[in-house]
Amino acid sequence: MTAFRSILYAISSPILVLKDYPILFRFKDIYIVTGGFINSVAAVLSFLVASYFYLTMFPAQTADGTWLWKLVGVVFFSLVFSKVFHFFALGREFLRNPRKYMAETAFYNQGGQIGVFLGTVWFAWSTGIDFLACMDINLTAGCLSLALGRIGCYSYGCCHGRQTTSRYATVYTHPLTKALRVFPELVNVPLVPTQLISAGYAFGLFLLMIWGLSLSPRAGIVSGVFILAYNLFRIFIERYRLSVVNVSARTVHMKFYMGVAALILTFGLGYLAFVLWDEAPILTFAAPLTLGGFLLADVFQVQNVIAMAIIFVSYLYFWGTHYKKLGQHLEWKDEPR
Repeated sequence: MTAFRSILYAISSPILVLKDYPILFRFKDIYIVTGGFINSVAAVLSFLVASYFYLTMFPAQTADGTWLWKLVGVVFFSLVFSKVFHFFALGREFLRNPRKYMAETAFYNQGGQIGVFLGTVWFAWSTGIDFLACMDINLTAGCLSLALGRIGCYSYGCCHGRQTTSRYATVYTHPLTKALRVFPELVNVPLVPTQLISAGYAFGLFLLMIWGLSLSPRAGIVSGVFILAYNLFRIFIERYRLSVVNVSARTVHMKFYMGVAALILTFGLGYLAFVLWDEAPILTFAAPLTLGGFLLADVFQVQNVIAMAIIFVSYLYFWGTHYKKLGQHLEWKDEPR
């Protein structure tokens, strides 16, 4: 038991201290937040996971280099919709001061899920790879990004939980975390560590999906399980997040995000029903490739390195780069003209 606790402490300690370092570095008026850096790494790792499965399962369709850039396109679908979802979350509030809200650094994983789905539709059509197989691969890779992304949220101080008396609570003390910038009264207040709970759940789900793919299932099963399992969890975890968020003197209840999760869940039920009815192909590893061989022969090819650099820099800018004050890409005034 002592050895287990030591191992658990060694794994968790570097993660738990991240809440005390929300800023990776600052150069004059430009902030690079730690959470944005983590999300950028997560996007690159997700891209690599998807690349590995496409190369091993669909060697014929990945024989040339065009598929790789189309996969980069899927990553950008996720990035764009993670940002665009901010406008839908704000509703009519966005129209009151669009310049202000367009300059904000908000990022939503629910928008990212929608973006991955739309990007996968395009990717499957443009490459000729079975759509359901693409869903399995892209959502498996995306699940890893979700897990690491929630650790980024923990560092940044967003998506935190409500007050609790649990011994496993999270306490924010750094004034630059979003939790204390928005709610300064929460300093030293024990909060439910919803970000870490979400990260642990998503990582466990990622491992389950990897295992599922290794069993050569019918295409669509793995992605269907993800849609149901993750969004059921999302509905559950929202109950433990802070109940309201102040947006320009009004409140946005977390029921909105629960509603979106419920809609995606409903789509997932229909999707899984279609998968079970459809004569989908069996996913197999047509071109066995070891992880070592993948790292040596594929990852460090010039086009892969360029693709990873583009993904990393793009995510770091759109999520992690803030100007003059935290929470904004560009300088804006609080009141519209």
